[in-house]
Amino acid sequence: MSHNSTQVIPIARMLELAIRAAVAPSSLILSGFRNPSLSVERKSDGSPVTPYDREAEQQIRQILGSDAEHLWPVLGEEFGGDTAGAQYRWVVDPIDGTMPYSRGLPYFGTLVAFEDVSARRALAGAIQLPAFSELYTAGRGLGARCNGTPIGVAPRRELTDCMVSAPEIQKFRQAGLAEGYERLGGVIRYFRGNGDCWMHAMAARGSVDVVVEFTLNRWDIAATEVLVEEAGGSFFTRPSRTTPGKYDTVFGSAFAAEQVVKLLDFRPE
Repeated sequence: MSHNSTQVIPIARMLELAIRAAVAPSSLILSGFRNPSLSVERKSDGSPVTPYDREAEQQIRQILGSDAEHLWPVLGEEFGGDTAGAQYRWVVDPIDGTMPYSRGLPYFGTLVAFEDVSARRALAGAIQLPAFSELYTAGRGLGARCNGTPIGVAPRRELTDCMVSAPEIQKFRQAGLAEGYERLGGVIRYFRGNGDCWMHAMAARGSVDVVVEFTLNRWDIAATEVLVEEAGGSFFTRPSRTTPGKYDTVFGSAFAAEQVVKLLDFRPE
């Protein structure tokens, strides 16, 4: 297979592979959910990890590596990956939301996305939510779906009626957006604090209007990016102000996301 820059990427085929990979470890992951014997370790950055994170990523990598016709490097949360110089790559988070997973909360899922590296643009992505039996999928030009049914972001509504998911104010302070948080808080009546891929999927399906999150890795947001945009929404990013190589994000309904960006003085890059 040629990796030259003129290669036409079969997005539908890549989405099909992403779906297979995202769904594959669901039974394994659920076998550890609310399991009294679940063991949780801490990684070097302090984040939690379980044996199920690692085994799930191995299953995903095996599936992504099974298609020799479209063999691209993989960057995963648990095992990394050398994708330097690659035009395209897979980005994988086997269990996004390991903390809620380890505490018995159902807000976790598996993220698989295929992206153009130089453009930092996801072309296809899947979010599998095992505890909800929901699969969110999108490919450029193919629309966004949940379990095969088309979905869309929330309709345009006044910001005072919007539901916004955002972290604690300390995260805004660290990001240099404390004043913006105060402005936002003066308008928004419905704040929610859930993060991770469950809330990302809720933005894509229109259940929540806007999501604000900080210091995310590429594997945390690539699938969400294509889902939200194919669902008719907007996705804004900028480099993290606290952790090199990570990203801050604002996304959701186009009108509401744009208003939140302005109130925060987010300045996407």
